[in-house]
Amino acid sequence: MGSKSIIDLAIFDLGGTVCDGIDEATGLANIGPINALKFSLKEVWDIDPGFDVILPHMATRKLDHLYAILTTPSITEEFIEKHGRPPTREDAQVTFDTAFKRILEIDEMPGRSEPFPGVIEMFEGLRAKDIKIGINTGFYAKAVRIILANFGHNHLIDSDCGADEVSQARPYPYMMFKAMDDLGIADVHRVMKVGDVYPTDFLEGYNLGGISVGVTECGNTRPASAWKPIQHNGRELRPVDWFGCTLKDKDALFRSWLNETAEKGTRLPYPMVLIPHSNQLNKLIDEMEQIEELFCSFI
Repeated sequence: MGSKSIIDLAIFDLGGTVCDGIDEATGLANIGPINALKFSLKEVWDIDPGFDVILPHMATRKLDHLYAILTTPSITEEFIEKHGRPPTREDAQVTFDTAFKRILEIDEMPGRSEPFPGVIEMFEGLRAKDIKIGINTGFYAKAVRIILANFGHNHLIDSDCGADEVSQARPYPYMMFKAMDDLGIADVHRVMKVGDVYPTDFLEGYNLGGISVGVTECGNTRPASAWKPIQHNGRELRPVDWFGCTLKDKDALFRSWLNETAEKGTRLPYPMVLIPHSNQLNKLIDEMEQIEELFCSFI
């Protein structure tokens, strides 16, 4: 049985999308895992990566994130100077097992999982339309359950998935497929991904074949004007600042894309939909439904 809407399932990232707001000291959102990454590498290897090294890999599986930090050229050089050899994947695993999980679970996540204002009301609005709600994240399953226990309101969430519960995490769409399997959702085109990390969250939704929505003001994001098109597997993913123009303007924009594609013989562009905050999702869906046939021709 489907929903009363353009979608049957909305899947949300956690930190920076529905919870864990801006840290006053650093100006960053989702500071819990950022600190856990930073402090664990300092504890185990005496390496202190800057935020510029950590942030590009947000939304990925945390073991992969640690390895990506260690293999950043500047960090690798420092590691060799201190330890006499290049870092390995096993070094990332040691960091993850001996320090990262402990720091995250005990020191960082408690008290950082309060829902953003308006998020619970947004969830309730989705459920009123019979839209299922899923959560997926770069965290491992135990951390997901800790965050959700602190988040509360779990009666509104139909499915959750940690990055260690599938063979490949984002941008692979396997966590989204797992949610579909859990909930009996058949049509990938009627599934939406909402996240704050560019381009990982977008690519996850695109790779599934669903709708991707990015938030520009409530996580470690950037203004809508700073989001750039992505060339991916022969198709262009184009940002659309949804509330930055009227519905009539969006209708004209999408029709111009159809004409462009017909004239050039290229693949249809894919719309990367941008909204300021996840709590505006019901308004977005209501507007999408007014131009549903046109919009869905690009999905």
